[in-house]
Amino acid sequence: MARIKIKDNNKIPQAIKTIEKINRKKVKVGYFTGDFYDGNGDLTVKGLAAVHEFGVQIQVTPKMRSFLHHKGLHLKDSTTHITIPERSFVRTGADQSRFAVVQKTEELIRDAITGNIQVELLYEMIGEEMRAEIREHAIDLQNPANHPWTVENKGSSNPLVATGNMIGAMEVEVK
Repeated sequence: MARIKIKDNNKIPQAIKTIEKINRKKVKVGYFTGDFYDGNGDLTVKGLAAVHEFGVQIQVTPKMRSFLHHKGLHLKDSTTHITIPERSFVRTGADQSRFAVVQKTEELIRDAITGNIQVELLYEMIGEEMRAEIREHAIDLQNPANHPWTVENKGSSNPLVATGNMIGAMEVEVK
């Protein structure tokens, strides 16, 4: 009587473990570390990103009025606030790039389930893809336009790019 050996090369249990690990993780893209203001009361890149993302109304103080007058922006006496309009680049950038990121995620998940990449790397790559898409959106964003005085003083009409520090400081966080 012949003996029959059955060898099982089934990788389904490992794939299930990987899927469970994938489901426990998440990735965020944005500005997470630090405060909105530095020790001198000046906006940090995180604070500046929040101003652009949500907009803000700034009350005009006599000191501000004098400073702006000295810089060539002469406010009317009736001007009590300066409005920096919402230029949502993180939320709209994420929304507009959703399809591209989902496509990339589908490719990467297959690689993770088959063991070709680690789950942590999967999430880092998804986060980097989303960050790149949001950065591109921020660089391309033109509306609402800068005030002509701002364009003249900044030397650029791009509302979200002056030095590149704010866009460059965007973070990816995997948990």
